[in-house]
Amino acid sequence: MRVKGRVVVVGAGMAGLTAAHFLKEAGYEVVVLERESRPGGRIMSIERNGETIDVGAQFIHSNYTLTLELARKFNLESDLAEMQSADMMIRDGRIHIIPWGSVRVPAISIWSQIKMARLFIPMLARRKHLALESWPNLVDLDQLELSTYTRLKLNEECLTYMVRALMLTYSMSEPEGISLAYFLRSLYMYVTTGAHCFRSGNDALPKAMARNLDIRFGTVAKGILCDGAVRGVRTSQGDIEAAAVISAVPSPALLPLYAEWSAEQREFLEHFAYSKLPLVLYEGEIPNPIKYWGGLFDRKAGHRISFVTFPHMKYDRACQPRYLLAWPLGTLGEELIDLSEAAIMQSVTAELRRALPAEAASLGPVSVIRHVHTYPQYRFGAFENLLRFKATEGKPKGLYFAGDYTDGGLIEGAAQSGYKAAQRVMTS
Repeated sequence: MRVKGRVVVVGAGMAGLTAAHFLKEAGYEVVVLERESRPGGRIMSIERNGETIDVGAQFIHSNYTLTLELARKFNLESDLAEMQSADMMIRDGRIHIIPWGSVRVPAISIWSQIKMARLFIPMLARRKHLALESWPNLVDLDQLELSTYTRLKLNEECLTYMVRALMLTYSMSEPEGISLAYFLRSLYMYVTTGAHCFRSGNDALPKAMARNLDIRFGTVAKGILCDGAVRGVRTSQGDIEAAAVISAVPSPALLPLYAEWSAEQREFLEHFAYSKLPLVLYEGEIPNPIKYWGGLFDRKAGHRISFVTFPHMKYDRACQPRYLLAWPLGTLGEELIDLSEAAIMQSVTAELRRALPAEAASLGPVSVIRHVHTYPQYRFGAFENLLRFKATEGKPKGLYFAGDYTDGGLIEGAAQSGYKAAQRVMTS
């Protein structure tokens, strides 16, 4: 195969791996730079006691067309398991079980459940534009802030016990400040798709994609080399020349790589944010039979951990019932992310004992997994700002953008962004 030119891809998450895969397939020489020692980005699984536990992205939804195509391409389709476990919500000290995929939440009043139907009106009216790749058509709804809209159209109960649950699942954030457009897209996906995961760990796909690529693990990108047009990347291991560079890292990590951003580019990169998550894994004896996978805590009761998950309930026979993952998001995640592992464990354990005293009594923290860039935060107005930022691609010439934040989030958004960046390189 004739080599068409070298392209450097910065980042070996799903966006970078997808871009590199299609570029290599088209005959390009591709070098991928990854500061960590593994591929996958926020798709991360760990081995413990011979069992696999996902400690990053949890879902592969049935509308992830490109992700599922890649799974088939790398012979992983048979490794997919359907997720059907119930969830739970704590309200006023009581546990309420919510069947998987249900829009009826027993923790709230019948009146509030009826009011929730109002959210389905704009969702159904715009359903043609709620596909993952159609987010640019929702700019008008993107100007509305979710929590204000919910309080005005519904009530506080709907916000706290319905809307918040969905945003913690699909955005890793509290609902305040989030775009109504992003919420409606998430609600549509929740009610119209199924969820899966890989039995061998969700990082099975990035690992398979990485095997045939030239990935320089442990190599930090220091800056984009440019003299009017891109000519390579400065790294911790020296300069690498290239005809094009695809930045496939989260937007905050892209900002310091180039000093000559335009005012519009800098404005976007400085203000587009990601949630922060110091995820804590616990191990021990789980005293009571657990009938749910994920459990949402009540912020009205002062609980600061957002939710917990029990890995053994993710799908049938996922692992032994010995593990719990505590997810401190929002303000607590921001407060803890830079602290020592011991300090994070101490703080999260204290919160866990308040919320689930029986379960927490026999569990001990064993590790902290820091996700500094957990999930892009689509705050109201973000879609319009993102479209303006994407329109600046090619300044400087030869620099291309990819990453979940550029295509609406989620694993599928990352994969689609990588594929599209590769196509733009090929046609430039």
